[in-house]
Amino acid sequence: MPKGFSVNERVESVDAATGARVAQLTSYPTPSSCLWYANTNFTPDSRTLILVCQREARRVSPWDLWRVDADGANLTQMTECDDASGFVMAPDGSCVYFSRPGTLWRIGMDDLKEDEVLRHGSDCTGGHGFISPDGSTYYTAGQTPGNGAKVDPRRPLGILCVATDGSISRVDEADEGWVVSLHSCSPGGSGLLAIAVHQGVKHYLLLDADLRQAGRFTASHDFAHCTFLGRKPELQGCALPPFREVHRIGVGDETPSVVARGRTFWHSAASLDGDWIVADTNWPDDGLQLIHVPTGHVRTLCLPRSSQGHAQMTHPHPQFSPDGRMVIFNSDRTGVPQAYLAHVSDEMRALTASGRLTVEDRRR
Repeated sequence: MPKGFSVNERVESVDAATGARVAQLTSYPTPSSCLWYANTNFTPDSRTLILVCQREARRVSPWDLWRVDADGANLTQMTECDDASGFVMAPDGSCVYFSRPGTLWRIGMDDLKEDEVLRHGSDCTGGHGFISPDGSTYYTAGQTPGNGAKVDPRRPLGILCVATDGSISRVDEADEGWVVSLHSCSPGGSGLLAIAVHQGVKHYLLLDADLRQAGRFTASHDFAHCTFLGRKPELQGCALPPFREVHRIGVGDETPSVVARGRTFWHSAASLDGDWIVADTNWPDDGLQLIHVPTGHVRTLCLPRSSQGHAQMTHPHPQFSPDGRMVIFNSDRTGVPQAYLAHVSDEMRALTASGRLTVEDRRR
């Protein structure tokens, strides 16, 4: 399909278990996926989001960037190049930055105009893309393996940072004996999360904007998966089995505190204000869980009904809109991975915060 092609593939439903309104945003029979759940992939007004769709039904088919309104309308193809990666929304929602080999590009959200920002020549691209909250710096790496921190030593390991005004770029390499992987960027300006491995010990590090170590969260605790606690200078994340908990931790804490218990939490993301967390679950799959951080109360938002296999696009990877009123996630419940959006109603937020059960809850 050509760049600029626009269509409506929306399929609306009501979750049978919780009553939440859910919209399937993509439905073409090729895989689609929301972007990395550690980023905010909406415009600041929560009206539009970006996602990726595979161009053809074959293993090595390119992934194109698409945009769609939060109501499921105006699904529009934005790119048509074969080597793009590291997509990330500019904080003001005006454009999306992305990498091509040796080059940083941007594309306008409205006019789809593509501009080459800087030809930096680095091979440290191909991983997730991140951007500083002021929009001044783009970060990526050749490998962004997440909490697993497992890297391929045959591929580039450095972290690339590029000024979005095209003025400068540089690559930061880890000290000898260390393997440092870029994980995410704080939406509150605290810095970047990097996961470093040294002599078999995993360190959760806070880096400043210049990629210098600014602090350490922990070297004795590990997460299944984690992200920043919204704009707060803390991490939140899911505990490893056998613990059924979500934790939070600040720089220097070393040992986390418990936010919520009771589910097999897997991947989690926080609202920008840090008051809410949404987590998928596995072994067993109890659905997407809405967590009120101040009280620790938990409530099921909806059931993704995804296979949750090895392929990342089958993992729900939920994430909030900036206003905290919507959650996007992945599911292959139709047989093909697609992108979905669930509405978080005022009633559901109130019930979760209070910990009360409705009549329908008691009947289940």
